[in-house]
Amino acid sequence: MAHKGGNFGKILDIDLTNGKINTKTFDETLARKFLGGTGLATYYLYTEVPKGTDPMSPQNILIFASGPLCGTECPGNRLSVNFKSPISGGLGNAYVGGGVSSELKFAGWDMVIIRGKAPKLSYVYVHDDKVEIRDAAALAGKDTYETEEMMKEELKDPDAKCLVIGPAGEKLVPIACIISERFKAAARLGSGAVMGSKNLKGFAVRGTGFVPVAQPEAFHAAADDALAQNALNDRAPGFRQFGTAVSLDQNGWYADTLATRNYQTAYYPDIANMGGEEAARTFWQKHASCPGCQIHCMKFGVLRGVEKFEGLIAEGPEYESGVMEGSNIGMSSLEESMPLIEICDALGIDNIGAGNAVSFTMELMQRGILKASDLDGIDAQFGNFEAAYQLFEAIGLKKGKAGELLGKGPWAMAQEIGGDSAKYLCAARKQGVAAWDPRTSRGMLVTYALGPRGGVHTDGGSAKGIADRVVSSSCCLCYFIHGTWGAKTNSNIMTMLNTLCGYNINDAEYETLGKRIITLQRAYSHREAGDNRQSDMPYARVYEALPDGPKAGAKWTPEEVKKAQDEYYAYFGWDDNGVPTEACLKKLGLDFCMDSITG
Repeated sequence: MAHKGGNFGKILDIDLTNGKINTKTFDETLARKFLGGTGLATYYLYTEVPKGTDPMSPQNILIFASGPLCGTECPGNRLSVNFKSPISGGLGNAYVGGGVSSELKFAGWDMVIIRGKAPKLSYVYVHDDKVEIRDAAALAGKDTYETEEMMKEELKDPDAKCLVIGPAGEKLVPIACIISERFKAAARLGSGAVMGSKNLKGFAVRGTGFVPVAQPEAFHAAADDALAQNALNDRAPGFRQFGTAVSLDQNGWYADTLATRNYQTAYYPDIANMGGEEAARTFWQKHASCPGCQIHCMKFGVLRGVEKFEGLIAEGPEYESGVMEGSNIGMSSLEESMPLIEICDALGIDNIGAGNAVSFTMELMQRGILKASDLDGIDAQFGNFEAAYQLFEAIGLKKGKAGELLGKGPWAMAQEIGGDSAKYLCAARKQGVAAWDPRTSRGMLVTYALGPRGGVHTDGGSAKGIADRVVSSSCCLCYFIHGTWGAKTNSNIMTMLNTLCGYNINDAEYETLGKRIITLQRAYSHREAGDNRQSDMPYARVYEALPDGPKAGAKWTPEEVKKAQDEYYAYFGWDDNGVPTEACLKKLGLDFCMDSITG
């Protein structure tokens, strides 16, 4: 069935091993079933990567997926990056904002599948239907900033949108990430390591086309209404003024969710020197946004009065980076946290995963489990800026014993170190968790432990919230945008999808879409990594009472965790062990996933 709008039905299929470039097609029936973006990419990940594939082998695939609403008047476009994860062994999925998702649509493609491994370091350039695999020898060892600028200069195309890796990705550091437009990251679950395993240093795209619209007048009216809601929402002014850094101050003073010193507490008075208000006074120079977005959450600044980093131009702090390179490792000022955030972006490492690894290391030093001699002489104490900088640099360059150990991520570190180290590990499904302490942010535990990716903070907060979120993620919408729509989120997305694509999705189908995609993701991670009730158990620290702060004493109980798991599995129709049943798979049209439950 032909597409009426939104999707082209075209996938660019690149085999780096032999340089073959092909076009795959999908019809509207498949698009209606999985939408695009994350949903459709997971379908191809499940059906085209053989069970048991080594994530770092040429048999793994890397998928850059745009959604049906990308490249249109609908605001808040993102790109969905999908792969088998070297961190969890299951679903790998990360998102990046900026212009790359829309540019891919302008070039006439819904998705790119990258296979194999190039015989030498390479990058890909897509300009509409023209696709080139280029030599990247000159980019070897370059950081992400240099790589992107050098690619654009060689292409003589300053408007090309790029995805690149830094030294960490080239060196196959498991917590390496992919960077776009200097400061934007597809960060979690090892995306940069998978890209590096394919000898792919970068991907650039430039398009001159447009996205077809089934009902132009109705779609533009729906998109205009969604934009108006963004502009008028009460949350929008705070985001525009402070970005996500507004949460640093809020969560540190009264919400008590600010991860501090490897999640030992959530109360950190020094956040006053590092939050949005301080950054606005002393650091930020410019607000910026992704194309078509009214939130303007990005904040650029210049460091002054810091000898080693005088004149450093950086973006942030955002909430996650401000915590993971701030309170969670005991930093106490922007002059300390911003260089750490910057080195993560430059070297191409996930600042959440790296921050978690460093905070875990610091607590292991505090407990006497690790010594400086285990870390090339680095005195990894909370609050020691020089030690923190050395550790982040070691991770990104895979340098010495410290870089080799920490670059694996906290879960793998605990397996290697052994002893009592796991008592202080804060990870979910093998991935270090994000910057929110779930003892007071109750929905965050559901997201960390039960969400489709494990350890990620953006997946929803409840069973229904997670199902709804994956629909918007399959459209590739930024949750900052639809977060301002509140109760109108699903109806706004449905109206735009229906008028753009010529669909007639209703509330019941919308709910089914979410359940289908989440169940497909679960089937994949169960098949590959054995995800079940046991793997969904949270880390030990959530059962410890918060020691201080406005919500001192808050904790989870085993009974509460079991109840959360039971409710989650029941919502999706899975069995008591958290595994999709045969009846559930058939009901959702996922018959091809039967091998995930039959072995």
